[in-house]
Amino acid sequence: PLCARPPHAPRPLHMAPVSGDRMAPAHNLTMSRGKLLQKCAQVIDTFDPKRTTVDAYIEDAPILKDKSVGEVELKFIHQVFYGCVRYQKFLKLFVMSFLYKSPAKAVRAEQTLYMVLAYLLFFRLEELGVSEMRQMLNSGYGTNTAIFALLEYALDVGELEKWVKVEWCKVYDKEYIEDGIIRKLQSFSEELRPVVEEMEYKATGTVKSSSSTAMPAREKRKTSPKPFNLTQVKPRSEPEPEALNNHIKAMPVPVATYATSLADLEEQKRKRLDGEKAKVASKYGDEHQFDLRTAKRRDGSELDELAKKVDAERMAECTFKPKVSSYVPPAEEAVVRQNVASVLREDALLKQKQAKEYEILKRYEQELHDASEFHRWQEKTKEADEREEERRVQQRMVEMQLARENAIEAFENEQRRRGIVAAHQRDEMTTEMAKRALEEQRALEEKKQLVKETQEDRDRAREAELRAEKARAERAEQLRKEKEAEAERRRLEEEQEMERKRDLIRQIRALERVPVERFKQFDPAEAPTNGLLEEMSHSELWERLEIMKARAAKELEDKKERQIEKKNEKQRAIAEKAETLARIRDRAREESKQRHEAERRKKQADEEAQQRLRDAAIEEVAAKIHKKKQQKKDEELRLRRELKEISAKRQFLAANADMVEAKAHAEQHAGLDREARERQRKMLTDQRKLNEIQNREESNRKTNRQSSRDEYEAMQEAVNDRLRRAKAADLALKGEIKKANETARNSQKALETRLRDELGHSANRYSSLSQPIRVPRSA
Repeated sequence: PLCARPPHAPRPLHMAPVSGDRMAPAHNLTMSRGKLLQKCAQVIDTFDPKRTTVDAYIEDAPILKDKSVGEVELKFIHQVFYGCVRYQKFLKLFVMSFLYKSPAKAVRAEQTLYMVLAYLLFFRLEELGVSEMRQMLNSGYGTNTAIFALLEYALDVGELEKWVKVEWCKVYDKEYIEDGIIRKLQSFSEELRPVVEEMEYKATGTVKSSSSTAMPAREKRKTSPKPFNLTQVKPRSEPEPEALNNHIKAMPVPVATYATSLADLEEQKRKRLDGEKAKVASKYGDEHQFDLRTAKRRDGSELDELAKKVDAERMAECTFKPKVSSYVPPAEEAVVRQNVASVLREDALLKQKQAKEYEILKRYEQELHDASEFHRWQEKTKEADEREEERRVQQRMVEMQLARENAIEAFENEQRRRGIVAAHQRDEMTTEMAKRALEEQRALEEKKQLVKETQEDRDRAREAELRAEKARAERAEQLRKEKEAEAERRRLEEEQEMERKRDLIRQIRALERVPVERFKQFDPAEAPTNGLLEEMSHSELWERLEIMKARAAKELEDKKERQIEKKNEKQRAIAEKAETLARIRDRAREESKQRHEAERRKKQADEEAQQRLRDAAIEEVAAKIHKKKQQKKDEELRLRRELKEISAKRQFLAANADMVEAKAHAEQHAGLDREARERQRKMLTDQRKLNEIQNREESNRKTNRQSSRDEYEAMQEAVNDRLRRAKAADLALKGEIKKANETARNSQKALETRLRDELGHSANRYSSLSQPIRVPRSA
């Protein structure tokens, strides 16, 4: 059944019991905790459930043969291994969801380590203890970043509900997941907070305050700085600003500015350039150049000119110049050779068209009318709809163009309106700032009073916290003692069950080791004699196989002859189809030419109509835009007049501003008094309801604990009774099996003895005494 055990059901195998069902203390371990976790992961990775069982693998595992593994470590590995195998679905769902949630932090090679840590967190944290769990996490086995992400994920209720809770509820009960798994781990959140912060510091180098629901950190009240109540310094009188001389006295224009002109500068530049050229030419004259033979060689251009002259003299005698005619396309089309596939495709299309025409003629014969008139009406209607759609598209284009112009004009008007409104708002802002300063001063006084009241309530809260903490400690100590007694009882029951299972496994292995010999001599001419119909010997089977092969060869030759005849008939049919298709293709070509010419004329007429419609739309848009601009100008003038009237009204109302402000302050004070009375009444009502709820919850918890205790005792009695009945039935079954085996052996032995006495051999035909004893005839 896809349902987990209830939260109070006994576990089939318990952790290594050391002082009240808790893990062994640190001084009893002979190896480091990192190696211990590594051993657990190796045992889980090398276990194959198809080949052996959990208990047999623990006894025969080569990893646990190491002398460094003590008794306490062996029990711990056995407990973790059994728990991970039992809750394999639960742990795999958790680990896979963690890998998908944090792919950048989690390492897929450490999946087994995550499974072991998840098992210790969800199922063994109460027995292991937070301090021992902290040492396991800080053992150095595994990546610190991945382990920190795993702790955060396991302690975050929101993430568990988002990623894995739905999958858990498909396998286990919803109440068990919420109460026995998530809520149980959340009860250790306060104790695990230092461990999480330590792992966070190792992983990231910093410790940040968490805001998740798993470990809500209590906000500490910080001392807020307050300014000293000092006498305000009177502002000094500002000196009058010095008058600045804005007169700038320019310097006189240099005399050289008008002494030269642009033409004189250009002339000087040209003369200087000519002088440089003459100086360079005198330095590199013709008498200084080298006289080389390569300069007298003929280059490629001279050779090309000589070749052209020779060709011209040689071609002077050739006076024949034929007339080149322009390209004339062929009058007849080229014949394309078709293959069988093209002929069949075209013939299939022709048959489809003929079938459609046959259906039309048949319908006309039955109904005495056809759909040609309807189709003509349908074509005209479609053309009218297309023209209407074209007109509608043009109308929409006109509206879009008009909307664009309206949007541009509206944006410009909005900019102008905002400028006018902003000028009026700046005047109002000055008055509002003065009022806000007075309100802030009153709020500051109220906050000072609130601080005094808060400091008085702080001491009372501390005393209540101490009383609640003491009550929780007493309740936890009582629960711990009850769990220790219950765990000791479960351990004794599980040890007895394990001893019974081991005895049963040893018996099964002893039965499997007994060898059984079975053989039979083969005779190819003898039938199997298994009692089936149509039995035959091996030699007869080969003879019938040869007969079937000859028959198959004869059928194959007949099939080849039939296929050749079919192929010839198919070729003749394809030739006839090709001739028919050629005639139909010529007739369709002529019809296509006529249809294309009609479509071209129709398309030209449609384009002319669209152009006329487009011109009319453009004229309509221009007229509407002009009208809209005129309306916007009138609207802007009206807005300016309204703003002027509003400004004049505000000037008249400013005279009574002091009276209105005093009335507003009086109403605010009255409202604050009403809010304080309502707040006090609401707090008293809420506190009374909270006390009632706490009393009811305490009563419900007591009732639930008593009912759980009663159910557990009833379940325990039922299990013990069922075990007693099962043991009695098992003993009776074993006795019956033993008695039946003895009876069968005695009966078989008596039968063989009787047959040997009567016939001289037993009933086994395959034994060496299968032939009867022959007595020789006397003379």
